[in-house]
Amino acid sequence: MTGTLITPSNPPTTGALQSLLSDADSIVTWVDTNNRPWPISGGMAPVPPSPSEGVQLVDIKGLHAPLKHVDQQGAHQDGVTWLDTTYDAAEIDMTITVFGRNAAYRRRVYREWLAGWEPKRQGRLTWFTADLGEWWVTPRLLQEPRDAIKAGDAASITMNWATRADFPFWTSYDSISTKLIASNATTLADPEGIAPPNFSQVWNRGDQDGWPRHVLQGPGIFKLGDNGGPRTITLPLNAGEVARITTIPNKRTVVELNTGANIYSRLVGRFSTPVAAGAVVRIPITVTGATAGVTSAISSLTPWRRWPE
Repeated sequence: MTGTLITPSNPPTTGALQSLLSDADSIVTWVDTNNRPWPISGGMAPVPPSPSEGVQLVDIKGLHAPLKHVDQQGAHQDGVTWLDTTYDAAEIDMTITVFGRNAAYRRRVYREWLAGWEPKRQGRLTWFTADLGEWWVTPRLLQEPRDAIKAGDAASITMNWATRADFPFWTSYDSISTKLIASNATTLADPEGIAPPNFSQVWNRGDQDGWPRHVLQGPGIFKLGDNGGPRTITLPLNAGEVARITTIPNKRTVVELNTGANIYSRLVGRFSTPVAAGAVVRIPITVTGATAGVTSAISSLTPWRRWPE
């Protein structure tokens, strides 16, 4: 077999290759609101001065979202009674250097960088390390750039960049279970025969509690376990109906995706048990009245972390 050698138009430098192969550096990339990737730190990022142009991350803060304790205190109580802890939006502040081979190129880079940041739209800031893999948040522009820019033909400028991630945690790729398909009226089975029947397995590789999602296709009367908890949740579905179930308590539990039917009133029981950080859970999903080859179930879990590396 003959292979094809592909030579990149802008190959990485020796230093960049050493950085990538060492597994020591974090690789930080901004994917802007126009879906353009900007490598800003790590082996793929351009470094001034260079014959190319780009944006370099100098420093960053606010990766951990601010937390807030919810307390109550009696009139004569010493100290407080802790009730809960919530997280506000993450305000991530960066110092960046925008540079080009000359002032004209630098101005063009800055225009393109600014065009990819919107206060009304979100991009994606990704953080990759060899030990934890890729995690991301979805920030928007928090405020307009306010730094003073020196007059003259500067090929490089350094400035502050303020962003906000509405959702405070770093997320990564979903853990997705094997799709179970009805082999008869009462059994949901793995067509490959690997996963056990009537169980959906997901892994929470984050450092926060996780909440699975399920997609169920009727017909059949489904019974789902409470993510390892003692409760059982029941949902009947007709032929042609597809339900998306979200187990996190503060979101709407079930939505029908195919016919638009209102199936919320059919749901019996509520989810209350999260999947603990680092845990693997096998969720029982049973069915009666299924149609072989049609009725199905699949589960997923999005991991959350407070810190990306």
